[in-house]
Amino acid sequence: MGVHSGFSAATTQLGKPGVLHGSKSIVMQTADGQVTEPHSISAGLDYPGIGPLHAHLYASGRALFLSATDDEAVNASFALAKMEGIIPALESGHAFAALDKLALTAADTTVICLSGRGDKDLATYMNKMGSDKK
Repeated sequence: MGVHSGFSAATTQLGKPGVLHGSKSIVMQTADGQVTEPHSISAGLDYPGIGPLHAHLYASGRALFLSATDDEAVNASFALAKMEGIIPALESGHAFAALDKLALTAADTTVICLSGRGDKDLATYMNKMGSDKK
C-alpha cells in the first residue's frame, strides 16, 4: 500500500501545519483540523504528527524525508536479519527500506541507528511470514 492508500503515517507527505499536544508542527488532519488516524505496521511510527524540529527541517528543506511502506520495512528487516543476524525493530526497518531510495555509491558511508529491539515485533514478523505463504 502506498502513502495515499489511507493506511499511512507519512506525516510530511500527508500532513499540514497544525497544533498537536500543544506544539505547532505538521499534523495529519482533516480540512477542519480534526486529527486523522495514521497507520504504520510499526507502533513507534503510528502517530499523526512529527516533532516541531523535524517539521522545521522539512519545511525549510534542510533535511531529506523519505517514506517506506509496511511491506518495504518488513522486507528490509528480513534482509538485515538474513545478512547480519540482527532482528531490528520495525521502526529501524523503515530506515533500511529508505536506503534503496537513495542514489548511494560504494564510496558513500551511511550510518543507521538501530533503535529498539526486534523481539517485540516477532509476532508481526511471523504473521508476515505466514501471509507470504498463502
